[in-house]
Amino acid sequence: MLSLSKHQPFAEGTKRRCYVHPDDPNLCVKVLSGRGVGGKQIAEQQLELEDYALLQRRNSPALLERIPRFKGTVDTDLGQGIVSQLFRDTDGQISRNLGELIREQGLTPDLAKAIDKLKQWQHDQRLLTRDTGPHNVVAVRLARNEWKLVIIEGLANRRFAWLTRSFRWFADYMLGRELRKFDRRVQALLDTASD
Repeated sequence: MLSLSKHQPFAEGTKRRCYVHPDDPNLCVKVLSGRGVGGKQIAEQQLELEDYALLQRRNSPALLERIPRFKGTVDTDLGQGIVSQLFRDTDGQISRNLGELIREQGLTPDLAKAIDKLKQWQHDQRLLTRDTGPHNVVAVRLARNEWKLVIIEGLANRRFAWLTRSFRWFADYMLGRELRKFDRRVQALLDTASD
């Protein structure tokens, strides 16, 4: 059993906590948050496992360029953990989510360019996610003015999966809708930061 309770999470949301794997600094262990763990959180944890299984069946190296590599599950002293790739900047620091960066520094030209590349990749891969918002995207600093964005949550929308696989026009329509929602969320962050 992996012991996490003596470690500090590097990220914590309303539903889950993320820890650096004690035996491998390049891996993340996600466990359910201790605050009122219930059926909905357990279902979401299971949904993420199903997301990984679905995306791995696509057997596409290009698809895995912008999602964490799944390394399995592990029993921890805080419950079942999902083990996946941990993204780090070139200086070794843990990469931060895009929402935090936009709130702190605005939408720099370099981040805007990285967003365009992420959106193009999503189109190329025909990847319809459940919730691609800035809070579910990590910005990996590759160089001083270069970023690579990766999606870490809500990886697959199975509700429309067969339609998007079968009909290119439907995939394009749904992806366009999803990416416009992403743009609205980025704009909302910018509006909040300027207040």
